[in-house]
Amino acid sequence: MSTGKNPTVLAISIDAAESTLVKRLIEQNEMPALKALLDRGQWLSVKSPAPIGSGTVWPTFITGTEPTTHGVYSEWSWKPRTMSLSRYNGRHLTPFWKAPAEQNIRIGTFDIPFALPLGVSDGFEVFEWWAHDSTGAGLDGGPKEIISLVKASPSHPLSANRFVNATPNSQSDLKALSEACIAGVRLRGALAQTLIKETTPRLTVMVFPEIHHAGHQMWHTADPRHPVYHGRELKVVEPFLRDIYRAVDAQIGTLIDSRGADTILVFALHGMRAALGFPAFLGPLLCERGFSRIASWSSQSWRGRALSLLAETKRRTPGTLKKLYYKVTPTTATHKMARPTMLPVYDWANTRAFSLPTDQYGWIRINLVGREAEGSVPLDQYDDTREQLKKLLLGLVNDDGQLLIRDIVSTAQSAEHALTNPLPDLVVHWADAAFAWPLKIRDSKVRIEPVARKSTGQHASEGFCIYSGSGNNLSNGVAAAKDLGRLIMQGLS
Repeated sequence: MSTGKNPTVLAISIDAAESTLVKRLIEQNEMPALKALLDRGQWLSVKSPAPIGSGTVWPTFITGTEPTTHGVYSEWSWKPRTMSLSRYNGRHLTPFWKAPAEQNIRIGTFDIPFALPLGVSDGFEVFEWWAHDSTGAGLDGGPKEIISLVKASPSHPLSANRFVNATPNSQSDLKALSEACIAGVRLRGALAQTLIKETTPRLTVMVFPEIHHAGHQMWHTADPRHPVYHGRELKVVEPFLRDIYRAVDAQIGTLIDSRGADTILVFALHGMRAALGFPAFLGPLLCERGFSRIASWSSQSWRGRALSLLAETKRRTPGTLKKLYYKVTPTTATHKMARPTMLPVYDWANTRAFSLPTDQYGWIRINLVGREAEGSVPLDQYDDTREQLKKLLLGLVNDDGQLLIRDIVSTAQSAEHALTNPLPDLVVHWADAAFAWPLKIRDSKVRIEPVARKSTGQHASEGFCIYSGSGNNLSNGVAAAKDLGRLIMQGLS
């Protein structure tokens, strides 16, 4: 353990670990390391910007700023100047650990999602050894001898195919995924111990992303009685996800014992809850109701026609071929192929609002004059357009009269604020009824095609933090995700 003169901090994230499940496992003595940490520390509820989208939580943590400042809400972001999408690269984000690194405080960072290396000459930086959320840059970090050490270590079992897609009711699929995640957790813990021992950083921030990856595909093993799963043949009874939680706890215990840090934080920026795929009907619905219009074939450029044909070909490609494509094609290549076809070719002059590609919630952008290069909605019509969209969406029901939308988040406070808002204008949160298959919207002819049908988990908004150390003045037991970096930094002083 360090002296008071040079205090050390160990911050470990269990990415997307569900706080209610963690609490339950602690109470049942199934996570003894976290229980011991909590006995001498404090439980904090973490309020994150997850209601905007899961892609915004890590940039918020990294920069200590709000989503409207850093502008990241997804791996793909809308660029109004070019009326197109661009892949996240993280180059515009300044992490909170840059300041201590510049003050010659030795740091260690390991697989922090959406982050990039600073180029430190001391300590260690390892990114995308294996990550659920990837910039597509591949393994990176430093110094050179550290990356050589990492490359010489055993690779993560999921590295060969990060697009593992287990069948929810297949005992063998889920067992294989669980075993790969557990093996990866153990390798990650061992590698982290080696990196910390070799470099002795004062500040270490590392992430276990395996629970995030597994949670999307096997949440039904943790919450099998949730109404979303009723009527589905999800008969798996093994607690596969709980096994991964226990494996992570064991590695955290070893890291805490071996490091002996003065301040320790174990946290998750958001959690997990039940789902069955993700609804993806907003684009066609907005076209049906006159908010969007697809450009006619004759009005499209030759490039637009080529992209329309490519998009249709991708939609009709059998799932087995898609899986093979993602397995054998480098990630950077799949990103280049995906971007041009993620949005249809719109007739922008006749499009007032449009749906953005989603990874969980529904995202809608208003085609605002003065913000979008081909905007069609004047500033004085922004509020009215937004209210029309809300009225339409909140009134959607299925044939049984069940509401499909739980609530809607507006990300701009006013029309003037919207002019500089980098986020979707509306974030649509689905009601449980929206996850049903087949799904029919009353008074609509839109064909419903959910995506990621094998996903049984979506993100819950609340995270948690178990804090043990000095300097915590959060007497109300609540911390904002953007403030966790400052809480971590307090441990160094």
